[in-house]
Amino acid sequence: MQYQSHNKRFSERMELLDSDADDQLALELFELHETKCTTCQEDRLSCTFRPSCRDRNFLNLLIELHVDNEDLPSFCYSVYLEQVRRYILERKGRGMDNRRIPIEDLLRTLKMSSIKQFTTKFAEMWKKTARAGEQDMLLFMGDDLIFQFDFARALVIMNPVNYEIRDSSVFKLYSDLFSSYYGVESSLESIAVNWWALMTRATGATPADVRKRLNQKLIERFADVTVESMDGGVQILAEVVVEEGVPPVQVADLKHIFEIASGVPTRPRNE
Repeated sequence: MQYQSHNKRFSERMELLDSDADDQLALELFELHETKCTTCQEDRLSCTFRPSCRDRNFLNLLIELHVDNEDLPSFCYSVYLEQVRRYILERKGRGMDNRRIPIEDLLRTLKMSSIKQFTTKFAEMWKKTARAGEQDMLLFMGDDLIFQFDFARALVIMNPVNYEIRDSSVFKLYSDLFSSYYGVESSLESIAVNWWALMTRATGATPADVRKRLNQKLIERFADVTVESMDGGVQILAEVVVEEGVPPVQVADLKHIFEIASGVPTRPRNE
């Protein structure tokens, strides 16, 4: 493990103080975690069931920073990949939200040779799947699992519920994915570069039914949410404005809107 050699990548993401201070803080954090990881992996039972970093978040940080495999905590990473495999194939273990995996390692863990084999196999295994892709990104959803493949970074995020949507093309991709998966009629209008309006149509429901499921926390994540009757159904209009100082909409928020429109139960979020 050579964490300290990668601290610069972390400090560039921090942007908290000034560059020198961020570099020093990143170095100190990595030094602490290198000691912590070494101690954790010496006790393999604890590392397997009670890792020192909650949900293996430090491991996910290293993967996000593209730390080379040889510099990852080897035993921890092997346990992590096995947990990913069991969760995808057997749905056993704790939830795996916002988990990062190099695409090559995900395919190898699942004994697959390509993304095509991945999507084809799971389209056959799962009752319902959907996909949406553009340029370097592919979204694939099935069995209530979401995979966000970023080919430019050679990285996949499994269940990226907290992924922040700051780009209109990504917002459209997720809108198309959820529209297809949940069978919900939708349309998207780009009012400005940073201002988008999503219309979804809920059938078999009343405005009161929809408003009851639109909790206040969800409403606050959007710039505006309106619900009104329309041609025997209900229209949900959700507006998004991306601007500095305003928390961006996350994947789970958009998913929740489509779940409400489709009438399916929503999964509670871990805030």
